[in-house]
This record gives sequence, C-alpha cells and structure tokens, in this order.
Amino acid sequence: MKTVREGKSASTSVVHRKGELTPRSSYSDSDLVDFPPESWTMPQFFSTFVPEYKSKVYGPIIASLEWDVKYPAQILGISQKRADRRCDDYLVTDEMIRVKRKLRSKNEAAIRFGELKEGHGYRKERGDFCLVGGAIKRTRHGPDLTVFYRSLELIGGFAFDLCLLAKLGAVLDLEPWHRVKIFTCNAFIFGLKGNSNGVLYPKLARIFRSTE
Repeated sequence: MKTVREGKSASTSVVHRKGELTPRSSYSDSDLVDFPPESWTMPQFFSTFVPEYKSKVYGPIIASLEWDVKYPAQILGISQKRADRRCDDYLVTDEMIRVKRKLRSKNEAAIRFGELKEGHGYRKERGDFCLVGGAIKRTRHGPDLTVFYRSLELIGGFAFDLCLLAKLGAVLDLEPWHRVKIFTCNAFIFGLKGNSNGVLYPKLARIFRSTE
C-alpha cells in the first residue's frame, strides 16, 4: 500500500490510518498517512486485512472492490448450505420485488437487507443484522453496488457475503457487478481456536492465492 505525505490543503479531508477513518485535523502536517487504493481486487482486500488467522479489530473501513464472479463461485463450493442461509437471512422477497420495479423505471435504487434472523447464534443469542442496506446504480460499465454494514467479520462474513451479493444481482436480473463499495462501521477478524473460521480460513487463502 502506497504511503504518501498529505499537504496542508487537505485539512478537511478524511484519511485512512491503521484501518480507521479519522478527521484530518487529528494529525499534524508531518504525519505519514496510509491511503487505501482507489479500488481493490478481492485477493488484495483479503490478504491485506486477513494476513493470518488471528483475531483483530480494525474499526471503520471504506473499500471499493473490483467484482470478479469466480471468487463467489468458488466460495459457494465450500458450503452451499451456509451461503443459502446467508441469502435467506438477508434477501427479503418483497424487497427484491420492490427494487426490481424501481430499477425498471430508474437507473438507481436503494435496498434494505434482512427481516428476521433465526437460529441460536453465538452464546445461544441470535446476533443483530450486520448488513443493513445498500444502493444500486447502473453505469456504462455495469451496475455498481454500495453496501452499508453495522459490522463486517472479515473471514466467513466477507466470504459468504460475496455469495450473497452475487445472488442479489441474479435475483434482480442484473449483469455482474462492476464495482462493490463497502462502508462498515466496524470490521474485525473472528479468529478463535476451534471456531469454524479456523477451518474456513486456509480454504479461502488458497482460493484467493490460486486465482489471482
């Protein structure tokens, strides 16, 4: 990731440093700031934020991903059941119908995710929704998707959300996404010993390495 020195004229901008977004005024002009690239490939994103199987909290992240259909397709092969469960939790039929109608009359539409989450979750308590909403915009390059997260887990959460977003495009009869932009209030790695992510992580690492 390129490191640049920011000039005085950018005093009202927002900068990316150590995985957090912080007002520029919090730093002196002598600070070196790490900026994310304009867009990431999926392997770049995964290898940067999940370099090893170890729990970590990043805070807020904004990232623009170049969409590539081969990654969600291969992740789907790891667990069709888990991918289907993710889609069932977040893709609400009535909302899909509403969004499809909106896209017929306009080049953009907002979308809401989730209605009811079933199952026991961690510690026998079903967690709150992580993916809360998004926006779709048609461009000459293909449809762009922006998604907003309360919280994004960067191993299983990120991987199976790629399957979810692929399914979303198919349900809406759209071409493959051109870019997917992620806004998350909190991003983290759930890397506890004995967790299912421990089995999933090396499989994902192989997928993202072998298909670069």
